[in-house]
Amino acid sequence: MERITKFSSDDFDQWALHGKHKAESVTLVEANPFAILRTAGEEALFAMFGAMTEVYFAEFEAGKPDAARHVVDFYGGAGTFDAFPKKVRDYVIATTPNNIRDWSSGTPFVPSLADYGRITAPTLVIRGAKSHPAMMRIAELLAAHIPDASLETIDGGSHFLPATHPSDLAELVIAHVSSTGG
Repeated sequence: MERITKFSSDDFDQWALHGKHKAESVTLVEANPFAILRTAGEEALFAMFGAMTEVYFAEFEAGKPDAARHVVDFYGGAGTFDAFPKKVRDYVIATTPNNIRDWSSGTPFVPSLADYGRITAPTLVIRGAKSHPAMMRIAELLAAHIPDASLETIDGGSHFLPATHPSDLAELVIAHVSSTGG
């Protein structure tokens, strides 16, 4: 069995939605297929992503080095970017062009709610209790539309769970993989 640790929306489409390859299990951590909000009729939450990316993209195009602060603060709350250590802020700034490409390539990914129902692997959806309301709803929608999915919430966490709650996250992932025979 091939092991995938991180993949794009195109990979997700091939692996999970269309069954090109059978996964033993799927773990989604703060997953953001944000178009699921529009598909589910959650226009106000979907619009929050559009408003944020509009400013983010415009500031990036204008050459503002810290344009990515909009993404970081969207996911982590106002002031999150400024609270990061300088080394982390510098990394975020340096990788902003890659992040812009990620956002641009993910935008056209708009599977139907029924498509999520074709995911046959046991799926664990993990979110932080302090995540953005749109992210909270995305996690709920994923768990509701993937047949063999469970939803776990990490107390005190937000979008940056691997950095802020690595032990809690690892515990959930290990338990999920162990329960699925991985």
